[in-house]
Amino acid sequence: MNAPAPNIVLFMVDQLTAFALKAYGGRVCKTPHLDALADRGVVFEDAYCNYPLCAPARFSMMSGRLPSRIGAFDNGAELAASTPTFAHYLRAQGYYTCISGKMHFMGPDQYHGFEERLTTEIYPSDFSWTPAVSYADPALDDERRFAAGVSTVETVLDAGPMARTMQIDYDEDVTYGAVREIYARARSADRRPFMMTVSLTHPHDPYVITREHWDRYSDDEIDTPRVGFVPLDERDPQSRALHFHYGLDKTEITPEVCRRARRGYYGMISYVDDLFGRVMAALDATGFAENTVVIFTSDHGDMIGERGMWFKKTLFEPAIRVPLIIARPDLGARRVSGSVSLVDLLPTLVDLAGAPDGSVSTPVDGRSLVPALKGGAVSGPVFVEHIDGGTVAPRVMVREGAMKLVHSPAYPDQLYDLAADPEERVNLAGTDQGAAAERHLSALVAATWDLDALAEQVRNDQAARRVVNAALGVGRRESWEFRPPSSSQNERYVRRGDAFPDVERRNYLPYGQN
Repeated sequence: MNAPAPNIVLFMVDQLTAFALKAYGGRVCKTPHLDALADRGVVFEDAYCNYPLCAPARFSMMSGRLPSRIGAFDNGAELAASTPTFAHYLRAQGYYTCISGKMHFMGPDQYHGFEERLTTEIYPSDFSWTPAVSYADPALDDERRFAAGVSTVETVLDAGPMARTMQIDYDEDVTYGAVREIYARARSADRRPFMMTVSLTHPHDPYVITREHWDRYSDDEIDTPRVGFVPLDERDPQSRALHFHYGLDKTEITPEVCRRARRGYYGMISYVDDLFGRVMAALDATGFAENTVVIFTSDHGDMIGERGMWFKKTLFEPAIRVPLIIARPDLGARRVSGSVSLVDLLPTLVDLAGAPDGSVSTPVDGRSLVPALKGGAVSGPVFVEHIDGGTVAPRVMVREGAMKLVHSPAYPDQLYDLAADPEERVNLAGTDQGAAAERHLSALVAATWDLDALAEQVRNDQAARRVVNAALGVGRRESWEFRPPSSSQNERYVRRGDAFPDVERRNYLPYGQN
């Protein structure tokens, strides 16, 4: 008799760089539940997102496709309802599929294969976060004026303890919904295996958290960036542009400000760990843990002050390296070297579900990691894109082995040997030492993308969405927000016309205030 199909819990967080966790060499974060998962699971040491921005990274992960191949160009892009996701494939395989939390869906389809949604989205679901059509003119690339969905320097300066924030409200809803649903499945007559996605918004900036989690750290414990502030005249052109894009030119980020922001970030990660522990406890209490695959990952990373940079939209390692830990009860713990990426999750989930070969009948850019879970090796290139605001042309990254190339039609190439230079201090592009690797990786870039055509496609798509968004703001408005019945969640989060930092800061509740 065949073993029953396993339940699957994908626990996803937002903007967590792999390097912060002890499983990836971090020395500060206090994360006992995640440490325990790493101790019993398979840790993929070199896992990448496919885009250092929320919506494109998530759409890519769910579909198994590179973002540019499904039109996931920015945080205002729509994931087409006709795009198959892992939720579609697992549902067709007989799974009950549900999501509690954020997936940043835009457009009228707010399910994308999930049978149930347990919470609303935290961000608007219309096209209002489409950035300005700005590739042709760098002067327009200032999201502080042209888009509401942007982190700014204020979210660094605000670092400190808060009694409550919008993000805490949201993640409490997410975790409560997930735990309640696990117990509901245990009581249900529906004996289908379940695939549950639990998706938090922490540890996304602003770098504020409850005093309980802030006080788990002292200033003396907080490490300094491995790579200190790089003067603007020594940065590559895109990194220099991001400094202004995020408004970092408006103030000085002193060592004390940096320390406080990193302390807030680590506090948020400890909060994530606590919430993860609640979900694991529910699996244990119901007996589901004995037949549940647990996957932990993040949509992308955060620079957290490395090189004097913050947030994402860069192709340096802290922004694109993510944790990926997979634990299955019948497999032992191990670590896997070799590069993988989030597009590998769709075929991996289908494989874990026991689907027969050939079940994935549509194109995917990833491959199943189940052989690696069983002791095999992984090899081959991984690809990352950045085609959003913050760059005047598409930028792409390809890594194979230890060598990593960042290429764009608008900027000089960057080539790094991550084995010898893990902090990306020495650009080997254009040198004799890097010539062979640069030729090889450049050929992979040319075979994967037509970057000039992609730039035109992005401009046209953004222009079209801005026309649609403006038109739908006139007269009767039809909301695409998913609204759980009889829930006070619906009005507490970011909606059409809201600026993310403004709503977040409005929802701060400082200590000692009524």
